Amino acid sequence: MAITVYGTTLCPATLQALSIFTAHHVMPDFVNVTGSIGLMKEYTKIRETDLAFRALWGSGQLHFPFFRLEDGTITLSAKEAFQSVGIDADLEYD
Repeated sequence: MAITVYGTTLCPATLQALSIFTAHHVMPDFVNVTGSIGLMKEYTKIRETDLAFRALWGSGQLHFPFFRLEDGTITLSAKEAFQSVGIDADLEYD
């Protein structure tokens, strides 16, 4: 299973994360949650049920990007996602 980036092309942090991965020759799966209603529903389900989002529950806030690591773990931390594939970087927007 490859690393997956959930985000939107409307989000500068999502675009920066994708750029960092590709600059290091890591090609993540990208789920553009604004690409379809089905993908937005997938994002909403994860956001409302995964403990990584616990601090956001009830706030109405969104969080882009977020990452599904190769072991299936969900993280909101770009730094953690990068480190999981050996990249020493962080987001300007994180």
